Amino acid sequence: MFFTNEYDIEEYGNLPSEIAMIVQIVSIFYIIFFYRIHSKELLYGIHTFFVDGYRIMLEKIGAMFAAHFLFQGVMLAVTYSLYTVIYFIVGVELSSIYLSLIRFLFIYLFAPMLLCMLYGVIIAILFGTRKSSFLAILVVWIMTGGMNAELFSSLFLTIHANDWKSLLFIGLNTVQVVYQSYTGFDVHWGNELKLMTWFLIATGIILLLSLRWTLRRRERNGTMIILLVIMFLSVATSCGVVELSTKTFNRADYLTETAYYENLAETEADIHYAIQSYWIELKKKQATVQITFSEMDTLEPAFQLYHAYPLKWIKADDEQVNFTRNGDLVKVQLPTSTSSLTFHYEITDTSFVPYTNGRTALLADTAWYPKKITSHMYELNESIKEIELSEGFLPDESYSFTLKADEVLFSNLPRRGDVYSGEAQAVTLIKGQGNELTSGDYQITYPADWPHMKRRVRTVLVLLEKTLEEIQQFAPTTVQTLPKAIVFSNSRLSSFMTKDHLVYNTGYPDAVDAHATTKDFQKNMLYFVVQRKGPHWLYEEWVNMASDYIREKNEWQIDMKGISSNLHYFSESEHEQVDVIYQRFHQLSEERQRQFLQDWYAAMDDTWTWDQVLKFVEEERGNGDSGSRIDKNH
Repeated sequence: MFFTNEYDIEEYGNLPSEIAMIVQIVSIFYIIFFYRIHSKELLYGIHTFFVDGYRIMLEKIGAMFAAHFLFQGVMLAVTYSLYTVIYFIVGVELSSIYLSLIRFLFIYLFAPMLLCMLYGVIIAILFGTRKSSFLAILVVWIMTGGMNAELFSSLFLTIHANDWKSLLFIGLNTVQVVYQSYTGFDVHWGNELKLMTWFLIATGIILLLSLRWTLRRRERNGTMIILLVIMFLSVATSCGVVELSTKTFNRADYLTETAYYENLAETEADIHYAIQSYWIELKKKQATVQITFSEMDTLEPAFQLYHAYPLKWIKADDEQVNFTRNGDLVKVQLPTSTSSLTFHYEITDTSFVPYTNGRTALLADTAWYPKKITSHMYELNESIKEIELSEGFLPDESYSFTLKADEVLFSNLPRRGDVYSGEAQAVTLIKGQGNELTSGDYQITYPADWPHMKRRVRTVLVLLEKTLEEIQQFAPTTVQTLPKAIVFSNSRLSSFMTKDHLVYNTGYPDAVDAHATTKDFQKNMLYFVVQRKGPHWLYEEWVNMASDYIREKNEWQIDMKGISSNLHYFSESEHEQVDVIYQRFHQLSEERQRQFLQDWYAAMDDTWTWDQVLKFVEEERGNGDSGSRIDKNH
């Protein structure tokens, strides 16, 4: 089914998500199988005929488990071989993705199948051969299956990763997404500890229920001691689940983080200072950042730092100083003026900026180190009622950075010995699972599950270069040439461009050079390099119209010419006006279209409505010369 897909899908990391449904289907047959075996064993009651019958019963259960363990081990090997063959066929390069794949299959395929045997034994002990046992099997299958997070999504949408109620499910939290660029598969120690907890609880229930067949006090006392040990171990592992479970793939944590920013009020911030340099050191999760100032004209400087990172202390001249925190804004109280500040905090795992298994993508547009910015990292866009990064365009000013970190996959700073240092607008640091290649002058970083990138990347680079050249013909851009360092992804990473690097999230499971991906290059590049101005919806339609213009000029396929997908936001009268604007625009010659786009962007301000745009395009139709009306009328 995968290879016959008519679309050029490139989401190979999420291909193993299909096992969730297989495990859910097959597990009920295993539960029934082991229930029937053990219920018949108990029916004849042979274990009550001998003094050591209790020990024989437990040995038989152990033997069944050992046989099942070996068989599932073979099935794990077969399944892993199947996936690796597929990956080799499609061209996924050898990397740590193959090792993390087997860990993923162990957590979500091998271990759940082993638990099915314990469920069957428990139901056999409780219900025997009664017909009600099949209802119990059905309930257990639904409640404990690998798909229960999907079947009861309304419940699990409210359960966070570090909530004890997360122990209620052992399956995938988000079945469709099991792999994220650079972060890897949804595997972490919290998963393993959760499985350990379930094994201990199920084993404890079996031993507790089996006590009624003990014939000797020594057996009963020995079993009780084992039960006490299991109880303490299960409490320890369950506490570990709450402590270590990652938020990376958790939907409830994502919704909570979104709600946090939606309700976050703006606050005043004093940035009367000038930064000269940064010195950043990361030791695993511990971050230490020293900021050196060329000017300090305030005793209450403010910085933007992601609110989720616990800030342990701030020092000025080796003395700790007081600070307050409101959302992503940290306000420092200085007793006297200082030339440097040192921040010490911890990089934690969140849904917006994941940190799991030592992997993280700390992008330049996020506040992973203190920045001279007066806004929170995310803000609510009132036009679309969604939150978005407030730092769409990084400041033009550059600083001197020195970064010290281990196991770095990508940084926009050049490497100098054991550190990364240089001048930059901001710093991106990726410590994760991915690959790199060189194509001409470009250094390309891409996810580990993307195949044959060396063969395809040149096509993509040519399109991006040509798109930037076309944009510069009718709009001022924040960068003049395509950066030589480029990071690609197709999952949760944001997209932006600075003078020294580009981070591009395709937003699709399709191949990076597929039409579904490349058709959006023009629109996205406009967002990256042309400053937003004017009312939100007018700017959005300007981008859409400019994108169509570039594609039509270069004879690139246009799927749907005309008004953008924002139609449902417009009133009926606005819709009619915008339709007329597009009709008039497409009646213009190529040169007049370029001039219209240039003039519209240059003249537009926050007071503009569709009336001005319509008037503009009507005048352009009657404007015979090739000069700009901006020069004559504005």
